[in-house]
Formats: sequence, C-alpha cells, structure tokens
Amino acid sequence: MRVEGENERSHWCSSHSRRTRTTAQRSCRTRNRVTTVAQSFVFRPNRRHPWSGRCCARSASHQPGMSGIGGIRMAPITDLPAALLTGLAAGIAALLSAIPVILGALIVLVLGWIITGALAGLVRRGLRAIKVDAMAERVGVTGFLRRAQIKTDTSGLVAGVVKWYLRLIVILMAADTVHLTTVSTIVNQVLAFIPSLIVAVLILGAFSWLASRARALVTGALEPSMPNASTIGFLAYAATLGFGVIAAATQIGVATAIIDILFTGIVAGLALAFGLAFGLGGREEAAQIWRNMRSSVAAMPARPAAPAPSQAEHFLNGRPVERTEEPGRILRRA
Repeated sequence: MRVEGENERSHWCSSHSRRTRTTAQRSCRTRNRVTTVAQSFVFRPNRRHPWSGRCCARSASHQPGMSGIGGIRMAPITDLPAALLTGLAAGIAALLSAIPVILGALIVLVLGWIITGALAGLVRRGLRAIKVDAMAERVGVTGFLRRAQIKTDTSGLVAGVVKWYLRLIVILMAADTVHLTTVSTIVNQVLAFIPSLIVAVLILGAFSWLASRARALVTGALEPSMPNASTIGFLAYAATLGFGVIAAATQIGVATAIIDILFTGIVAGLALAFGLAFGLGGREEAAQIWRNMRSSVAAMPARPAAPAPSQAEHFLNGRPVERTEEPGRILRRA
C-alpha cells in the first residue's frame, strides 16, 4: 500500500510539473508576441513601419518634413510666389489656347444668324409670289391662325419656322466648335422633334378644315327639316376636330397610351349612345321604315315572261334555227 501511494504521488507530481511547464511556455510566447506588436508601433526614423500600408494616415502625420491632412502626404511649400506664378502662367496659357476656338464659334454664330435671316426673307417673298396666302385663305388656314391669335400670315409663319430651324443648326455648329457636349445634345433633340411638330400642325390644320366643312354640310342638309340642325353640325365639327387633336398628339408622342384609351372610350361611348337612342327612341320609326321598304318591294311590277317561240320559228326549210336577241333576225343553225 505504501508503494502504491508513493507511485500515485510521483505520477501526480510529474503531471503537475508538465502542466506548469506548458503554461509557462504559452505565457512566454504570448509575452513575446505582445512585445513584438508593441515594438512595431515605436517610431524609428531609419526603418519603414511594418504596418505603413494599413495605417498610413496615422504614421504620415508624425514623420518629419511632411504634413498630413486626412491621410494625404503633401510636400512643404518652400517658395510661395514661384508656385503662384506657375499656376497663373498655366491658366493664362490655357485661356490663350482657347481664345481662337471661342472666336471661331462666335464668327460661325454671327454669320449663320445673318445668313438665316436673309434666307427667311427669300422664303417669304417666294411664298407670296406663288400666292400661298390666297390658297391658305381659301382652305381655312388663315382663319385658324386668326383664331389662334397668331399675328402673321401663312408665308411669314413658314418663313419663321425655316429661319429658326436653320438658326438651331447654326447654334449646334457653334456648340460643337467649343466642345459643349450638353448643349449639342439638347439642340440635337430639339432638331429631331421639330419635323414631328410640323407634321402634327399640318394634321391639325387639315382636320380643322375638314371639321368646318363637315359642320357646314351637316347644318345645310338638316336645317330645312330639323330645328336643331346647328347643334348637330357643331357636334360633327367637335368630333372631327377631336380626331384631329388625337392624331396630332399621337404624331408628337404625347401620352400615347392615354390617348389610345381615350379614343377607344370615345368610340365605344358614341356607339353605345347611338344604339340606345335608336333602340329606345326610334323603334316606331325603324318599324315604319321597314314597313315602307317591304311595301315598296311588294308594289314593284312583275317582269313579263318571254313569249314562247312558234313552230315556224323552230324550223325553217326543215332545219332548226336559232333566234337572236335582235328582233327580225334569225340565224340558221348548220
């Protein structure tokens, strides 16, 4: 029993000494690592910081001969007048190099402005020479311009559109000369939109003329027999002009989906109103019209039947003959 107790005591002592030795070794390693990390933060002028890439903003502000602002290293300015003169010289050189480009753009703009004004005058004289204003007066364009409070004639309107379209092209050329990309993009979009706008105006003018003719035609046709012929004529005018407005708005691309829905709703509403009006208020008139049609068809005279040919007409000299549509003419069949 004594021997076993001594063996257990010796085993416990050896295991305890091993655990103590292992713990001491781990503590030594941890102490060495902490010492290494602490030494790495000590500033040494002749040695590169081991974490200079990670914390350059902290270390740069403590190095001699450098000034750090927000982690950016800047060289000290030793000669302020020389630096100012260098920057001023660079700015003046850039301005002098841009002056020819600016002068070229101004020359293009001024010459283009004058030339486009002269071309607009020639267009106006040419349109007046071929009597465009008289044709516009007969068609109704002049009246439309008067109702729209446009204080010019048709020739002046066309000449103005041509003038400003050409001037926009001149502005685009001048902007390209001085490399104004934003201005060039905006002017390009405006130039691409103007043809669609002109087509929309022409469509609106044509439908306005058609609406006026429709009102006059409907009013003149219904005035002898109906007391409210002017109201029906106005409805015809409004419907025709509404179709023109929808077509013009579709041409320039203004709310195409909404216009399609609106057009479908208007057509469906008109069809429903016509059906209800005819079905509820015009049943007796429709029945009377149908009876008149049937009586007129029944009163038509019957077509007389063709007379039967005689035996003499069937045979001539013992041979059958063929009658023609012309009376008194008989063809002998061979």
